[in-house]
Amino acid sequence: MNKYIIILLLLLSKHSASQLKSANEVWKWTTWTLLQAIPSPTYFDDRGEDNSKLKFGLEWQVIPFSYSFNTNKYVSKLNFFYIIPAKRFSGSAELFFEPSYIPGGFKYSELKKFMYKAGARIVFPVSHKGEYFAFSFGAGYYSQKTVSGELVDGPTYEACAYTLFGMLGLKFNYNQKSSSRYNFGIYFKYF
Repeated sequence: MNKYIIILLLLLSKHSASQLKSANEVWKWTTWTLLQAIPSPTYFDDRGEDNSKLKFGLEWQVIPFSYSFNTNKYVSKLNFFYIIPAKRFSGSAELFFEPSYIPGGFKYSELKKFMYKAGARIVFPVSHKGEYFAFSFGAGYYSQKTVSGELVDGPTYEACAYTLFGMLGLKFNYNQKSSSRYNFGIYFKYF
């Protein structure tokens, strides 16, 4: 008899809900922003007339807009800044902005330490709706200045392969008109 009373009390309790009724929006956006502020390690091609060298740098990924192809009809296909990984890696098209900082600077190509890329990419799922393996292709525009202040800009192309639920990837960029033509690195995106 006592066990039936305990079960009845648990079922009638307001604390027995299996899901939160309201999420704390401030906490959600604060933790998201802090996790997105962690940069990915990237190597940049420092090529001059006589020598070339790989330079270590940091790159941040900002995705202001994403449209998912494979969500069900009850979930919005659009995301703005707060990108849900299951929507992104199950197949999506997105806009990106990627600022980069090279702490040691460029020695041979005489470029400044800061650059950025902006463009669009498409993410394709390969295994388990993109959670185990996905890849993306993208194109856009890069901009960087030389030490003397001249603008170096042009088209950029990228390819990336992702694993571990989209948190880890290997990314390659080709900057068409720059003396730092190639960048490659480990893609970290924390969710």
